[in-house]
Amino acid sequence: MSSDSTAHPDINRIISYWFEGDDLRKKWFNGGPQVDSEIRASFGDLNSPRAPLLLSFCSINSLETFSEARLSYSSDAMALNVASTAVAKGFDRIVTRLQQPIFHLPFLHAENLVSQVAATALNEGLLSRREPGEGDAEYAGTSRVFFRSHSNCILRFGRFPSHNKVLRRESTAEEIEYLKEHPSGF
Repeated sequence: MSSDSTAHPDINRIISYWFEGDDLRKKWFNGGPQVDSEIRASFGDLNSPRAPLLLSFCSINSLETFSEARLSYSSDAMALNVASTAVAKGFDRIVTRLQQPIFHLPFLHAENLVSQVAATALNEGLLSRREPGEGDAEYAGTSRVFFRSHSNCILRFGRFPSHNKVLRRESTAEEIEYLKEHPSGF
């Protein structure tokens, strides 16, 4: 895939969907059934290993498109591989600060500690590059809690208990209790 975002006509369409409009964070993290439907209708045909990858598509699109199915995590490994290469080449630093976290989400979604450490470090690096008074201070605090809660979950369980049902994994008694206290999984 070319590094030029115009190399494939769908890339600009995907970027527009995820980064234009109002209340983007709500769309990204709390889109619900409406966003699920929009993504299926707009991008469902792109869910193929041969399709050009865009990290926002890999890391968020499969979660939203298949939110109640095993396929919701089917692109995680592919997204992590692309994100690792992109971050190693510094691509996460040549996009806007608003777009940078998309490169970090595949690390956050991975059920392994090394990826969680990387996700937290990448997020902290992004936050440290903010200029004084720049951006949303509430987002900075929220993102720290969000990233750390994922890492803490992996430290404690070695996996995300909230994924167990969809992935048809048996939950331990401790995981069941944890999910009662943390229904979102974190």
